[in-house]
Formats: sequence, C-alpha cells, structure tokens
Amino acid sequence: MPEGPEVRRYADQLDAVLTGLPITQLTARTKAAKAWLAAHPEAFVGRQVERVFAHGKHLVGLVEGDLFFHAHLMMWGSWRIVAPTNLLALERDRRERARIEVPEAVALLMSAPVFDVGEGDPYEAIPNLAGLGPDALPYEGPEAFDADAFLARLGDMTNADRTIGAALLDQRLVAGLGNYLRAEILFACRLDPWRRVADLTPEKLTCLCRTLPVLTRRAYDHRRTVPEGTQERMLREPALVYRPGSEWGTRHFVFRRTNLPCLRCDDVVRQLHQVTYKDEERTQKRIIYFCPTCQQTTVPVKPPKPRPAHASS
Repeated sequence: MPEGPEVRRYADQLDAVLTGLPITQLTARTKAAKAWLAAHPEAFVGRQVERVFAHGKHLVGLVEGDLFFHAHLMMWGSWRIVAPTNLLALERDRRERARIEVPEAVALLMSAPVFDVGEGDPYEAIPNLAGLGPDALPYEGPEAFDADAFLARLGDMTNADRTIGAALLDQRLVAGLGNYLRAEILFACRLDPWRRVADLTPEKLTCLCRTLPVLTRRAYDHRRTVPEGTQERMLREPALVYRPGSEWGTRHFVFRRTNLPCLRCDDVVRQLHQVTYKDEERTQKRIIYFCPTCQQTTVPVKPPKPRPAHASS
C-alpha cells in the first residue's frame, strides 16, 4: 500500500501540472463521484485547480468555486499523468477510476477504489479526512510535526492496551504510516512492536516523536529509510542482501529483510504476523519485521532459516 511519502509524490506531481489551470473535463467511475457529477453536470468545467496536497495517505485537490476532489489509493492505486496529445493513442483502461483534464495535461487515477468530488470543506464532507491525526510528513519539515497532538491521541485511555505496532498504523493517531514505516520507526527506537502503549517510557515516546517525522521525510526525499552510507554498505557486502549487486533490499533496516543480518547486531531480522485490529466480527493481522535483540521482543520466534549459499559467498 502506498504510504505517506508515496502519496505526497503523487500530490506534488498533480499540483505541478494542474494548479492554476482550468479543468476542461472531470470524469469518474466510482459510485459516489459518478452520482455527484450526474447531479451537478459541468460543475468543474472551466474552474481552476487551486492546490493539490496530501495529508497522510489521502490526496486532496481544491478547485475554484469551493469544489474539491479526493482520492485514497488503498492497496493498488496510482496516478498517471499524460499529455493531451497522447490521449488518442491511450486506450481506455478498465482500471481507470477518474480522469482530470486541463489544457496541458491529463491526470488518470488507476485502480483506486476511493475517489470523491464535492462542494465545501473536504474535511467536513469526507469522514476519513475529518478524523485524521497529525501528518507524519508536514509540509514545513520534520520539525513541524505536531508531537503534542500525536501524544494526546496516543495517550487516550482507549489505546492503553493496544500494542505500539498496531497503534502506529491507526491513521487517527498519526497520518501516513503504513507497514514499512512503522517497522522502520520501531527498529530505530529499539521498540518491541508488542509493547503496550501504556508501558511506553517517556524516553521511548520522545524517540517516537523525534524519529517518526525524520524517517518519513527521508523516505519522501530519498525513497529509503536508511542513511546513504548504510545503503552503500549493503551494496558492498553481499551477506547483507538477498541479491548481491542489486539495489533491491538495500532501502530499509528491517522491512522485507527477513533472515538477513541485523545492521546493528549479530542477530537476524525476523517477521511475524501481528494483530493490528480486532473486534467481535473480525481480526486483522499485518506482517511486522523486527530484530529480536535490538528491539528486545517478547514474543517467541523460531530459529532463522539457513542462509542461501549465494548470500554468504
């Protein structure tokens, strides 16, 4: 699933090609947006796009006349930008969910199940926007992260018995984190993903508030969570990666590095399924990646699998 940094890049791209230009056509295939457009034909035509921005995993476009569009990519969504001259050669794709046309570009939303349009404040019209926590990737930089709001939401008594690994995926507490960012942040803070929120020490809370926006910004700026020197080390040392000589697998400390050496200690990275949501009707689990030694995990883990021969050569 695209996380905050990936959605921000899409927002940046759309903002660069749409803002300041009039919409010549806006179409949608999602049920709610299609119905709204049918009831308000031509509402967007001729109206200038004022801004496109991201808040966590949500992308919002503000349009002249108090209009807006909103998208969430979920697991497989993406945006494509093409020149109007290329549209004739571009076959209609059944994966297309929305199309926003301006004189100089066309933005296509692909495979995303969530696309809304409307009038007024999108934060009032879209329930999931209204409930978002502080953005892990504030536009002003990591120092602008609203740590007080994050700690206040995390410290609510309803979160006391939640594991911190599950809590970091809750967009109401902090917006923009997904599976790779929460694993990397917990590793950076040497935090057991199964530790209860109520048991977090002031030092660990401070580390979360400091590390969370910094790693998210690094992922946005560089498409990795490790520093440049650490990535270069993984490229030099074949035992640290699955595919020696390949950049794949060199972008993170623990995420998708199962059974590879921890970059801090002599243990190996593990993965387990962690319950992230549970009620009377369903239980949701996500894979969490971690180092048992560095993070002093409390759950039992099986011995690591033998390393492939090529990885130790």
